[in-house]
Amino acid sequence: MGQWSERFLGISHIPGDLSAFELGEFFHLSNADVVAIKKAFRTRFRVAAGIQLGFIRMSGGTLTSFRTIPRELVKFIADQLGEAPPAVTSFRALYNTRERTRIEHQVWAVEYLNLKSHTDRQERMLLAAMRDASRGIGNVDRLVTMAGQWLHDRNLLIPSHSTLRDICVRASNDTEQEIYVAICKEVPEERRQSWIDAVFSHRKNGKTHLQWLQQAPRRRSQKNLKVMFEKVEYLKELGVAELKLESIPIERLRDFALSMQHRSPSQFKRLAPVTQALLLVSFLKVTLYQATDTIIQLSGKMTSDVVSSATQKVKKSEAKTLLTYRQALSSIFEFNNDDSMSAEELRKKIREIQNMFGATLFPSLASAVRAQLTESNPKVRPLLRSLSTLKVEGVGNERAVEGLRILRGLYDKETTELPAGKFNCSKQWQALVDDDDRKRAMRAFEVATLVELRKAFRRGSAWVDHSDTYRDRDNLLISSEKWEKQKARHYNQLRLSRDPDEFLGPMIEEARLGLKAVAEAEAAGEIHIRERDIGLDALEAEPVPPEIAAVNSLLEEEIGKIQLPELMLDVDSKTHFSTELAGRRPRTDLDVLKPYGGLLGLGTDITAIGVALMIPELSVGDISSWMKELEHDAAIERANKVVLEFIRSLPITKLWGDGKSASADMMALAASHHLWCQRKDPRTKVPAIGMYSHVHDQSPIIHNMPIVLGERQAGAAIEGVLRQTEIELERLGVDTHGYTDFAMAVARALGFDLCPRLRNLRERRLIVPKDMDVPENIKIVVDRTLNLDVVRDQWDEFVRVVASISNGTVSAVTALQRFGSVAQGDPIYNAGRTLGRLCRTNYLSIFFTDPLFRREIYRVLNRGESVHTLQHAIHLNSIRHRKLPRRGDNLKVELSGIVQPGGSDEEVAFHRNPDRCDPEAR
Repeated sequence: MGQWSERFLGISHIPGDLSAFELGEFFHLSNADVVAIKKAFRTRFRVAAGIQLGFIRMSGGTLTSFRTIPRELVKFIADQLGEAPPAVTSFRALYNTRERTRIEHQVWAVEYLNLKSHTDRQERMLLAAMRDASRGIGNVDRLVTMAGQWLHDRNLLIPSHSTLRDICVRASNDTEQEIYVAICKEVPEERRQSWIDAVFSHRKNGKTHLQWLQQAPRRRSQKNLKVMFEKVEYLKELGVAELKLESIPIERLRDFALSMQHRSPSQFKRLAPVTQALLLVSFLKVTLYQATDTIIQLSGKMTSDVVSSATQKVKKSEAKTLLTYRQALSSIFEFNNDDSMSAEELRKKIREIQNMFGATLFPSLASAVRAQLTESNPKVRPLLRSLSTLKVEGVGNERAVEGLRILRGLYDKETTELPAGKFNCSKQWQALVDDDDRKRAMRAFEVATLVELRKAFRRGSAWVDHSDTYRDRDNLLISSEKWEKQKARHYNQLRLSRDPDEFLGPMIEEARLGLKAVAEAEAAGEIHIRERDIGLDALEAEPVPPEIAAVNSLLEEEIGKIQLPELMLDVDSKTHFSTELAGRRPRTDLDVLKPYGGLLGLGTDITAIGVALMIPELSVGDISSWMKELEHDAAIERANKVVLEFIRSLPITKLWGDGKSASADMMALAASHHLWCQRKDPRTKVPAIGMYSHVHDQSPIIHNMPIVLGERQAGAAIEGVLRQTEIELERLGVDTHGYTDFAMAVARALGFDLCPRLRNLRERRLIVPKDMDVPENIKIVVDRTLNLDVVRDQWDEFVRVVASISNGTVSAVTALQRFGSVAQGDPIYNAGRTLGRLCRTNYLSIFFTDPLFRREIYRVLNRGESVHTLQHAIHLNSIRHRKLPRRGDNLKVELSGIVQPGGSDEEVAFHRNPDRCDPEAR
């Protein structure tokens, strides 16, 4: 079953918006079907039986709701049977009054399709499969979808939603019990109690250690870095670093840790002992992971700051030197034109000018920057001293790890000079490390080690065991041992074959047909090849039919201008999202106003005082309390879900798209410079944080997450598709920053396509296997360089990466960062990039030759831009750091608690994984 049709699995009613293609795919009756229906039923029941047959083919289960039976479907079935289409109401009357008739029709259809209900043994097998899946997936809705796919793959009838959900809830509960047993085995009750006493004890400032651990880092500084090292040392002293919890997926640990993140001591003590154990141990372990990640990320950014500062000094010096060069040349020309000056005097004057420039002339900017970095810098040595306390390990003869070990020994001896000898550093730094001035050589070796360490962490050749993002590869992905045991199950869940050629074969054929289509389009003048690039004519704007324009005008006149609070009230009256926010039905007007106040305080740049002035019935304390409550609860996610369901139920949304596409893009929101993960926006030149949103083609935001400016966004693009659970997507439109070749391969293996709007002309070339024939008229834009043997050789390891992303073992953000450009030369990276280039070729072939497809990609991307414009209109000013008291998750609430007029969606995808919020700065 294709990805596009899996979205119908397990439904209990007929969708009202079935396309003509879907009608033909599921409800087409073969000659054998027609003969069987006529033989089994009288004329009155034949159309009804045909609908039951098609519905089971579509959903895998039986039809239990008859509230929606499209007339087009009734006519489609009747025409095939040669019958007159009956009235839709007759079906409801037929089945509502004759339950036995419905059962007979469904039993016949099930037997005809050779489907069977699952046995007790098969239910146990399903339960075991869901237990395995729930180890990495805490969302029961996702488990229900996977259970339906599991049954369909085995030609078993899908039971009711409640039955499947019960099985998945049991599986999730069993997994939690297994996690509890594993924790109890690793951490005895006495030790857990000692940890409870320790984290609830008070520090000198009066706060508990728990509150101290819950605090997020504020800004990039040595002081803040020192605090993070103190947290790591404190957790090490408790023995958290020695915990062996590899059997527990990190995704589940994060779920439990998030529940503990915002609990007070009194709330914790009211929990059951089992829950206390799950929450406390998970929180301490995840906090150690995150603190270590923050140290590595902060040190990486501080390293970048040191290099940037040196670069700016060199550029400023070069600007002055350039002026001096011009003056020197002017003086030399003047001396040369002075006939009274002798040759000896001329040489003497030129030597004086030469001395103005010093003895060293650097061949490049990079060499000048390296020399500048060897000057005394008060930030480098303290940073390396702190990093040397971490137990950093690496592969083979990793220069960064060896350098850090050497520096640790030198720091212990309190020496400031580099001993004589040969040191393993890059050739660019070798001359500076060999300098006769051993103090300068020491500074050169320190900076070389610091820069190399940042690169080593990013490419995975250096790691820290008690880190999450910067673990060694075998612990980052599904372990090799588990992979060998469970790979068959993962291949089935991903719908991938163990034989790579079964995956590659259709793609190679698609590429061959794509080249043929591009060649035909070029011959027909539909595309233009110039300067080794493919050019396209601009798409003409689609004309707006007069009747549509008239309706738009009437709607604008009817609705007019509307205030945001009025829109919230109107949507709440239809969806009751305030009930989801509050957790109960409101009893008074204040019960409704308080969640509104908290939502406005979080989703706009208005302070609690400002909101209280807008809503006189509420005090500043009421607003602040609800802002805090909504920050730390999944209530916003529940409210988003009911609003999203309401929007998708509106008939007009079916005109906006087919429901299978979305766009993903980032917008920059100004932020406080006190926020440590902020970066300077290159356009506005102010500190900012990125908000990466997935916008569905039928308008609502379906996922969002904060990211760091300047990072590639491919990981965030894939992560959003996987972690949203409402819609099955086939296509995701992204801009240039939202794709890499490796990401395109991962997305294809996960069952959807990345569709980038490419800006770089070099990336618009077609790359195909070496042995593929290329039409003569397009050879100039085609590179026959792909060696698919590298994909075949690394297929199993590549699928292991994809499976690790799919089941939550590692986030797509972390995986794509690890297998980014820093991983060049890695066999898995080379295989993924090769496969991704083939995917890109197939996508571009369609993009170049199909104007309708190209228009669709532009349309969904433009819709995303429109949503960003709307969000900027609601949240005008910068994000204040005091709105971010606890980690990156609250930043997500602050950024994405923005009401979307038109969609009316307070869209906040409150996901549990902090590294999804921030790939560079968790």
